[in-house]
Amino acid sequence: MRAHPRSLFPALAVAVSALVAAGANPAAASGSMGASAVHPGPVAPATQAARVAAPVTPKVTPRVTTFAIPDTAAGAATPAPGSSAARSRRVVAQTQHTGLSFDVAGVTFTGRAPADLEVQVRTRQQSTWTGWMDLQVDPEDGPDTGSPEGQRSRAGTEAVTAAGSDGIEVRVLTGAATPAGLRLAVVDAGTSPGDVAGAGADPAVQPGAAPGAAPGIASAPAATTPGATATTATTATTASTTASTTASVSQPAIITRAQWGADESLMPCQPEHLAGFKAAVVHHTVNANSYTSAQAASLMRGIFAFHTQSRGWCDIGYNFLVDRFGRIYEGRKGSISGFTLGAQSGGFNHDTLGVSVIGDFTSVPFPSAVRAAVARVVAWQADRSAFDPSSSVTLTSAGSTRYASGVRVTKPRVMGHRDLSLTDCPGNAAYPQIPGIRSTAGSEWRAGQYVGRANRYTPVTARRIVDTRTGLGASRAKLAAGGSVTIRPSGMPADVSAVTVNVTTTGATRLTSVGVGPAGVTPRSASVLNTGPGRTTAAAVTVGVGAGGAITLRNSAGAVDLVVDLAGYYSTASASGLVGSFRRVLDTRSGTGAPVGQVQPARPLTITVPGLPVGTRAVNLNLTATRTQAPGHVTAYAGGSARPSTSNLNLVVGQDVANLATVPVGPGGTVTIFSTAPTDVVADVTGIFVAGTGSRFTPVSPRRVLDSRYGWGAPYGPLVAGRTLTASLDGLPASASGLALSLSATGATRPTSLTVYASGTSRPGISNVNVVPGQAISGLVVSGVRSSSLSVSSASGSVSVIGDLMGYYGA
Repeated sequence: MRAHPRSLFPALAVAVSALVAAGANPAAASGSMGASAVHPGPVAPATQAARVAAPVTPKVTPRVTTFAIPDTAAGAATPAPGSSAARSRRVVAQTQHTGLSFDVAGVTFTGRAPADLEVQVRTRQQSTWTGWMDLQVDPEDGPDTGSPEGQRSRAGTEAVTAAGSDGIEVRVLTGAATPAGLRLAVVDAGTSPGDVAGAGADPAVQPGAAPGAAPGIASAPAATTPGATATTATTATTASTTASTTASVSQPAIITRAQWGADESLMPCQPEHLAGFKAAVVHHTVNANSYTSAQAASLMRGIFAFHTQSRGWCDIGYNFLVDRFGRIYEGRKGSISGFTLGAQSGGFNHDTLGVSVIGDFTSVPFPSAVRAAVARVVAWQADRSAFDPSSSVTLTSAGSTRYASGVRVTKPRVMGHRDLSLTDCPGNAAYPQIPGIRSTAGSEWRAGQYVGRANRYTPVTARRIVDTRTGLGASRAKLAAGGSVTIRPSGMPADVSAVTVNVTTTGATRLTSVGVGPAGVTPRSASVLNTGPGRTTAAAVTVGVGAGGAITLRNSAGAVDLVVDLAGYYSTASASGLVGSFRRVLDTRSGTGAPVGQVQPARPLTITVPGLPVGTRAVNLNLTATRTQAPGHVTAYAGGSARPSTSNLNLVVGQDVANLATVPVGPGGTVTIFSTAPTDVVADVTGIFVAGTGSRFTPVSPRRVLDSRYGWGAPYGPLVAGRTLTASLDGLPASASGLALSLSATGATRPTSLTVYASGTSRPGISNVNVVPGQAISGLVVSGVRSSSLSVSSASGSVSVIGDLMGYYGA
């Protein structure tokens, strides 16, 4: 911990929440993690994924045939009949091929496209030619310029989908020089028994057919985690070790890559993974509205092959695709289980999800089944990424045809491709339908959100409610990888909305993270604690409750013992609200609040917290132990009361350790600090709970709102000492004046401390989380916010910062 001078700080604009009681009192052995255990992003664990109950289609390798497009004679041709190009444009290259069998086609070239370049195509099926169609030259789609994927890609057009065609003609028009390396690529996607299973009457017109269903491909109910069963709420003495699979926004039925027959060997590189999305962009693929349900999978394979083999992209460009019957397909690999960077909206790929409808909707609108499917997949992805599809967002362009690099634009969270680039996509007839899709997705998202009641706080004498080492409140066994324990603390009122607990882990067999959330709510990847072998680690958390006042704790890897101590709860009858208050009240190194000298075993230190108003029931203390002489633990409790058998800090020799504790106050505003080993203790008040006044706490389903490793909620890259990371926290209501955030630090280059505070205010002289190289450390932070914005600073070196929102404070 960085030493700070004693000072008083102005009241926070109401922020707070915390916890008391920490870990299992086991003496903590000093140790370090060899790598970060912080969960990589807001991805639900292997999961409640609803997929269509279709057989896996055998891998089908499409055949890509490439033809050079020769120049016309000296470029002397006249403008093409029906061309929308200016009269100065001429047909400079043209080719025709018949006797083929193909499903998808497109044109590529090298170098930059002339500003007036136009590519037209017509296809033949059973000796009948279509009319000429303009193919969008594609700087709008594709990887971001300058990205590794963008640097290896080849310029070209969008793919034209024309299942079962046997002829194609292409002409290229420009008033400038002919682009170099013009090539026509045609893709025969092949067939498989899985495609034939969908043959027959199209579900769009089949009597009684459910939207999105097709013969041979039935929708399946949401799948459950293997081995998981629903459980009833339990008391603190009998805990379940199985997880509920109730969804927030259920995943819709999705035809997976394996089911549409993706040949993964076609991928020349692996797409980048993100922490989440901020918005969704709707596209169309153009052409071929006449394809049958049996041909849809072959179109997926054809687009995949064109994007990877001809354009040089890592994968199919879109995260998801929807056929004209309303069936949803997994696009980019990993889009179901995680968040994958697409190549679908150049300049904005890092922030947006791409959903494309297979077909041309220039003159015909999306069918109702398509609109419903797009809204469902957007609502589900918005839930996983913690944004409201009905709201707006400010994005920064990395360079698109509409917005130059660095330009900040505010857009609806669900938009058409033309809102970000100079393109007609998703078609003139479909674009007016985007507001309706946005509204439907927003309604579905809101219906699935967990938001608890806003209530005030009641502190209790800290007590242990779970200890897997002894079998208290749970089975006497380490919690296995992917395992969970659901607990309902006894003695809670029926209308409890949230609890404050301190979670301690010990005996971990490998690097792991632990998440805590309301029971019965689908978990996201938020974590409140990171640990590893040889470490005993504690972190406070304030979390909403599920049915019966229950919460669920989950372990991500290896096996680990869990200890949980209860500090208090929020309910309708609770009378104490949070009041902003920020000041250092104890530093045994300097004599602040007590004589100079370390807290010694068997010699508890009682301090008086100055300036507490009448009616103060509890204080939020950010406790830091430093210059520790031996392993042990620290417990904070009300002055004049018996010491509880709980702990708040687990001591590590040679390392500063911090944690937030919500401590009841004794007579005269006193708090007692007990330590089992000699250590210096620093205590900072970050808020107080006062009867009859103060802010209420609204719990939400824990969700990731900040991750500097992925540029999520803040600029991409580690936080460097001397600079300030400003986080824009999506999803906070405008009325929120404070929040409870589980803050994690990882990848530190030097021992450092993080300080969190409301943007636009002075940086307080405390540390919230202390971290050393080779470890991932988490801790609860209660901070004020201004305009949903938060600032974080680091004392030294550089470090990555991750934040998971547990709830917010307001009137």
